[in-house]
Amino acid sequence: MKKFLVFWAIGLLNLANVQSFCQNTHVITIDHVPIVVGNLELTKKILSEQLHFKVKEGKTHEGIKNCFIKFQDGTYLEFITPIDTSYSIGKYYANFQKSRQGATDLALSVKNSNSITSFLIQKSIPFEIDSNRIWKTIQPKDYDLFYIEYADKNWKDSKINTTHLNQSLSLKSTYVIDNKLHNWAKEFKNLGFSVDGMEKLWDIPYQKVIIGSSNLCLFEFSQSKKIRSKFKSLDLYGICGFEIKVENLEELKKLIPKANNIVIGKSSIIYFFYDDNFFLEFTE
Repeated sequence: MKKFLVFWAIGLLNLANVQSFCQNTHVITIDHVPIVVGNLELTKKILSEQLHFKVKEGKTHEGIKNCFIKFQDGTYLEFITPIDTSYSIGKYYANFQKSRQGATDLALSVKNSNSITSFLIQKSIPFEIDSNRIWKTIQPKDYDLFYIEYADKNWKDSKINTTHLNQSLSLKSTYVIDNKLHNWAKEFKNLGFSVDGMEKLWDIPYQKVIIGSSNLCLFEFSQSKKIRSKFKSLDLYGICGFEIKVENLEELKKLIPKANNIVIGKSSIIYFFYDDNFFLEFTE
């Protein structure tokens, strides 16, 4: 994989392309989110035995071990433990882990990476490109997200890996905590995303941002103590949770055990991973 930094002085988009991007025509969905965990084997056990996911085993590579929860629409969550800092990827996740466990960056699936790079150039946003035979990624500087384009756009994982006993279908939303909510919304709007209205989770307000067919839900830090109290890192900033769409919530309620880290409501079930600083929200 070859990395190089691309700056804004390469060229400009025409106005039609800018307008097209701002309407989210190039961003398909939230593709996946990497989550650094302290004990990968324990995480797999919870996901499979308590939450009834089909966990896809990863492999040791680039200084990490990992596993996945994959969904029918191609979205997924990746769980990572760094094991060797002599690799750049292993070092990156090990350095992240020095601060805390939990979710790192947001990966957004796009139709055409060239459209993204042209847009970022037009916006004077520097970015970094990384590519291999399977995908190309574009990382805008100073944003905790990256765009990803797959070489084979028609590839989907097998039904064996995307069929779950809990009837999970997709990663629909990602939740984020920040202390500058207005600035976050403005920055995402600057990247071409649609800023929607205010909604609530667990009686806590959040700003919703539309990303293709997915949602990004932004909590104000000062209003999120009820959620942060469920995490080991009380002063958590960044990605903190995920909405998983399921086929039948009532059937899932029959499978989920009763525990202090589980909140069962009329329209959702929330499971808090205390040590790893994230939650899964199941909705129908």
